[in-house]
Amino acid sequence: MRPTTLRTVMKHKWLLMLTLVLTSGTAMAQAVHTAWADSAAVAAKVVEHQWMWGAGRANVLDTYLSPLEYTGPDFNVLHRTERPLRRSAGRLSLHTLFTAHLAYLHSPTDDGKEWDGELSLSGGAWRNWHVSDNWRLAAGCSGEVSGGFTYNTRGSNNPAQGRLGLGLQASALSAYGFRLLGQTVRWTVQADVQLAGLQFSPEYGQSYYEIFSLGHTAGIVHLTHPLNCPTGRLLTTLSLPLRRASLHIGYLADVRQSKLGGLKRHAWRNCLTIGYSYRLQRIGR
Repeated sequence: MRPTTLRTVMKHKWLLMLTLVLTSGTAMAQAVHTAWADSAAVAAKVVEHQWMWGAGRANVLDTYLSPLEYTGPDFNVLHRTERPLRRSAGRLSLHTLFTAHLAYLHSPTDDGKEWDGELSLSGGAWRNWHVSDNWRLAAGCSGEVSGGFTYNTRGSNNPAQGRLGLGLQASALSAYGFRLLGQTVRWTVQADVQLAGLQFSPEYGQSYYEIFSLGHTAGIVHLTHPLNCPTGRLLTTLSLPLRRASLHIGYLADVRQSKLGGLKRHAWRNCLTIGYSYRLQRIGR
């Protein structure tokens, strides 16, 4: 074979190998992109539901009923959902949180008793940042509707106090996954702080008879903000895989405080919680 022919064959050989490498690389990149797109599409249809039950301690002060702080056991139930927003590639997600508390309280001298209950429902949106494969940060805002009651067994003219409020909250979340004993464990922290809102509260010395029977309703709806109503909630959980679900062990701190109409109130609740979560996949696009 002549040298010119040999050089031509070698040249064509290297061109062929380069073409094969480029074609393979393009095919691999396309496969990775398709797999990632399919994975993101599946993740975008997953809705997580979480149920938790807890018990702990409550400290309640309501000067409408008594100048004393009442303390005792508190029991709560919590339901939380999160779903990625469609066509957001995991950057946006919607979340809801429902909490219910019931506490049986006693006075410092143990001669007075109170029942205290609280319901809250909040929902909003988060912007997600995936710092790494196992760490996610999220921040956003949510709206909350809350209501409750406090009943004092020693009360006479006004033995009970009712509550109803609307609030705008700042919300943030951090979820970090790590390996423990061969299992993937997730540590999640969620914090909500009220920024502004509206809340029902009678004025000092004003009875419910005056409000509902005589129509003295002036000044019973108050604008709330962090200075007169510092309110927040912290929920942290450790999630362990359990077959197709997850087992959650956590801590819930719920702090609600107000100084409205010449009346002071606070409800400090600290609970240990346990529960589970499961995931459902939506059908359709």
